[in-house]
Amino acid sequence: MIAQLFLDINRHSYEIRNPQEIKAESGLYQNLIAYIDNHLADTLSLEELSEHFYVSKYHISHIFKEYLGISIHQYILKKRLAAFKDNILETDDISESFINCGFKDYSCFYRAFKKEYGISPSDYRKNLKQNLSRHKEKTTNTSESNISSSEY
Repeated sequence: MIAQLFLDINRHSYEIRNPQEIKAESGLYQNLIAYIDNHLADTLSLEELSEHFYVSKYHISHIFKEYLGISIHQYILKKRLAAFKDNILETDDISESFINCGFKDYSCFYRAFKKEYGISPSDYRKNLKQNLSRHKEKTTNTSESNISSSEY
């Protein structure tokens, strides 16, 4: 959080000194984010983004690193992993889900997931289902006790 604070302060002071450059770069950055978010399942490479936006891949890398503090590849990876986590309960087949989130190879996906979250995808899903069932049981028991206590 301290690093993020320093990054925000630095970005703010840079914007004050260079207001015009930021506005142009901000538009490109926002367009890149929107494009990536809408095309997570597609093959996203720096070269492909460069061709799509008619900007050099070095410029894209620089702007992305400047705004987020991570590389474009790291951002795409994190977004795909988050999409997988959001969709993991919607399907019983993990391999179908990781492909729908843009991963092409299970071993690369598995290593990235384990590195990011410290748990395997199947263990994550199992824990999530257990937590959801416990939450439903707790909610059901609470509502039943509320009903029985209101009868008195």
